[in-house]
Amino acid sequence: MNLNSISRSDILLAIIAAAGARGFSRAHMLKVVFLVSEEFKGRLAEDFYEFDKYHYGPFSREVYSDAEMLNDSGCISIKYGAERRDDQYKIEEDCCLDDIQLPTELKRYIEDTADWVIDMSFAELVRVIYFLFPEYRENSRFDYDEEQALADSFARGMRQLREGKTYSTAEVLAELRK
Repeated sequence: MNLNSISRSDILLAIIAAAGARGFSRAHMLKVVFLVSEEFKGRLAEDFYEFDKYHYGPFSREVYSDAEMLNDSGCISIKYGAERRDDQYKIEEDCCLDDIQLPTELKRYIEDTADWVIDMSFAELVRVIYFLFPEYRENSRFDYDEEQALADSFARGMRQLREGKTYSTAEVLAELRK
């Protein structure tokens, strides 16, 4: 299957589904979409989301517009919080996810990335994005601290180790060689 033939709303739906019953906050959903766009840059549909450098890193209003359409169609639910950052996006049980055909590489990346970011605090999420994509610090309102970003990363690795979410050296090396 060709990645550029997959609609962006199907990819967004798969991303929201990857959060499971917990759902995603606005920021978490947006950042996963951004990471997917970066990982598969140039291979997704031409109308895939474009991101601007905004107050807290990469931003695309179209992600939220498409999420609203998915909410209106009944595929997802949006629970609106007191503030926009408190909004929660969840997949609906009766949504026909089986109709969405994603290549294994994309599906696995979405699932792994969702699992990686879902437990991050907002600050940790922004720090990791700024660490990986420093160009998105431009226009930021966030007080970025690289030492804190590294400490967050180390702490996350230790938590994952304690939870048994580890990768063998061979898996890490294989990923780095890609």
